[in-house]
Amino acid sequence: MVPHEAHNLGIWVRLPAPQQGFITYTIGMTHHFSIGESLRFGWEKTKAHSRLLFQAVLTLFAVQIASAIVSRVLAHTFIGIAAQIVLFVLSVYLGVGLTVIVLRIARGEHTSYGDIMPDTALVWRFFLAGLLSGVLMFLGLVLLIVPGIYLALRYSMVRFAVIDGASVTDSLRKSAELTAGVKWHLLWFSLALIAINIVGAILLLVPLLITVPVTMIAYAHVYQKLHGRAHAV
Repeated sequence: MVPHEAHNLGIWVRLPAPQQGFITYTIGMTHHFSIGESLRFGWEKTKAHSRLLFQAVLTLFAVQIASAIVSRVLAHTFIGIAAQIVLFVLSVYLGVGLTVIVLRIARGEHTSYGDIMPDTALVWRFFLAGLLSGVLMFLGLVLLIVPGIYLALRYSMVRFAVIDGASVTDSLRKSAELTAGVKWHLLWFSLALIAINIVGAILLLVPLLITVPVTMIAYAHVYQKLHGRAHAV
C-alpha cells in the first residue's frame, strides 16, 4: 500500500492510500473564503464600477442626511413626522437596491442605477427578514453577549438569501446552513469590515464612498463562496 499525504489548514497528515470499501474523512476544516482575497475582490470591483456605486451610495447618504436635518429642524411637527416616515421608507428601498446592485456586481451580472429602486415585494421580504433576524440577535444579547454575536453571524446572510428569492423564514434557514462551520472566520471578517468603515467615518464622507461599497461587495463575495460550497456538498 503506497502512502499519500493530505494537507488542510497548513497541517500535513500522512494517511494510507484509500481503498475500495474504506470511508475517507477530511482532516480539519477549510473556511472556503479568504478575508484578504474578499477585500481585494471588493476593491477591484469598486474600481471597475465606481461611477454606479458612487451614485447609489451618494443617493442613500443624501436621504439619510435629509432625514437627520428634518428630525432636527422640524422636530415634533406634523410635517416633520410625515417627512421622517417618507424618508425612512425611501431609505429602506435604497438600502435594498444598493444590496441588489452589489450582489449583481459580485456575480459579474449586469446592473444599473435603476436597480436602486427594487420591487416592493422584495423590499417587504428584505425588511421582515432583517427585522426578524435583528429581534433574534437582540434576544441573544439580552441573555448574554455571546449568544447575540452567535445569532448575528448565523443570520448574517439572510438579506442576500432574500434577494435570491428565499422567503422570510427560508432565508433564516438558508443563512444558518451557509454559515455553519465558518462563524469564527465570519467574526474576524465582520470585525475587519467594521474597522474599515470606522476609519472611513472618522475621515468623513469621501472615504465612506469607497469603504461602504468595498465592504458590501466583499460580503456579497463571501456569500457567493459559501453558496457555492453549499451547492457543492
